[in-house]
Amino acid sequence: MASRLVKECACLLREVARFAPAMAPVSRPRLAALAQRPLTSSATSPSSRLPGSLKELLEREQVFTPYPKPTEVDQCIEKATRPEQLLELLDSGHNLHHNHAAIMLIRLTRLLAEKPKHRASLQQDARFQQLLQLVSSQITLVWHGTLVRLLRSLYALALPEASRELRSVEQEVRWRLRRLKYKHLAFLAETCATSMQEQQSQELLAELLTHLERRWTELDDGRTLATLMLKAGHLSGSLMNRLEDKHILNRAQDVTLPHLCNVVLAFAHLNFRPEQEEKFFSLVHEKLGPALVSLEPALQVDLVWALCVLQQAQEAQLRAVLDPGFHTPLLETTSPKGQSTFQKLLHINATARLEHPGYTGPLLPASAVAAQPPAPDQKVTPLQRELPETLKGLLGSADRGSFAVATQYGWVLDAEVLLDADGQFLPLRDFVAPHLTQPAGNQPLPEGAKRLAFLRWEFPSFSSRSKDLMGRSALARRHVLAAGFLVVDVPYYEWLELKSEWQKGAYLKDKMRKVVAEELAK
Repeated sequence: MASRLVKECACLLREVARFAPAMAPVSRPRLAALAQRPLTSSATSPSSRLPGSLKELLEREQVFTPYPKPTEVDQCIEKATRPEQLLELLDSGHNLHHNHAAIMLIRLTRLLAEKPKHRASLQQDARFQQLLQLVSSQITLVWHGTLVRLLRSLYALALPEASRELRSVEQEVRWRLRRLKYKHLAFLAETCATSMQEQQSQELLAELLTHLERRWTELDDGRTLATLMLKAGHLSGSLMNRLEDKHILNRAQDVTLPHLCNVVLAFAHLNFRPEQEEKFFSLVHEKLGPALVSLEPALQVDLVWALCVLQQAQEAQLRAVLDPGFHTPLLETTSPKGQSTFQKLLHINATARLEHPGYTGPLLPASAVAAQPPAPDQKVTPLQRELPETLKGLLGSADRGSFAVATQYGWVLDAEVLLDADGQFLPLRDFVAPHLTQPAGNQPLPEGAKRLAFLRWEFPSFSSRSKDLMGRSALARRHVLAAGFLVVDVPYYEWLELKSEWQKGAYLKDKMRKVVAEELAK
């Protein structure tokens, strides 16, 4: 610690000398004496022990902003559109100050995000390695805001866990956690918490969570509160409790509507319910009731959807967004955001039909309910590929199961099978299927028959590394159950433990037997 403080003092003295060329220079022996002087604790202010001229210089320095005016290098970094333009600055003879290298690396990461195929070749470039080393050598002089963005960039570059430069930046962040503003801590939690887990940086993550919890009173805006609940609340129960109690129940009259909306959306995403649930949602309905119609339409849908996830939606709120005069313009939107809003309207419509038996309308038109679901992601996971293959092997016939089943509730089932009273597979196409986007079949189900839905739960379906489903997944499962299915849950963490095809087949058989037995035991 002492050596580090001496190093920082020496750096400070160099900066002071640079900013005051008009003053008489401080001789090298005098600087050396100052650096070698033992550090002692005293109630006296440290500045009072400085030489007179140096003390005056430091006081004068504090008047000016620490950020220098933009230079030609800053403009070059900002305007760069190719990684090559940034790397050329290293050998161009420009005068780079201690923050430039870090800013160059941050900008470089953004450019690589647009062209990820260049990442592997760039990391082998000698100039890129030179840039990393330059950043590491100047890390103690990098400004706070740049430092936290730098760490995010290094994680995005997917450097090896043993990277010396990455560990150097992580260590500097740990040193500065006490001095960082709360907004910087929140930024780290929002952008780097997952990477810290993947990079085995558990000590840094633990210290970050500790500081977020201890300094929670510094939190003063709704967006940061919601972000922390979303990104870090599940990592620390005590932090979540602090965030849950923040400028809401104790200061109900001062809570702004945007703040409250952010909190509700964060709770829904995490499928989190506060300890004082009844009191909290009473406040939500009190604040939201008269103001809902004044919000932007997409936000209205988001909020009602969030209340559906939390099982707190009121019929008046359902009617407000399912009214044809409200939702017709939204159904005609083809943008990605519009498609997301459309899916949420389907889920709200399903909530009204399946979870509010007294609801009398309005509902979405049949044409909207029968619309095709969005195209699935191009990236196929092992579970997504192997589950249908294994199930097909168990069925023995193609007509005994359906896969990627689009329902009129806005959810897609991974697979669907029908069992008779004796547990034998039945051909699906022969029997009525009212849950499809376009209902089919005309024969009623035989007495004692049971319809089973297979739902796979990938890593993003869970809160961090826990086994608690996130809000969207929990809503899907509730709706499928309410639609009359028995749900066969297939989580990724169980499937990955199965090595052979025989194990996977036996696993699915056992899952089906269990859900049927649980139903019969009710």
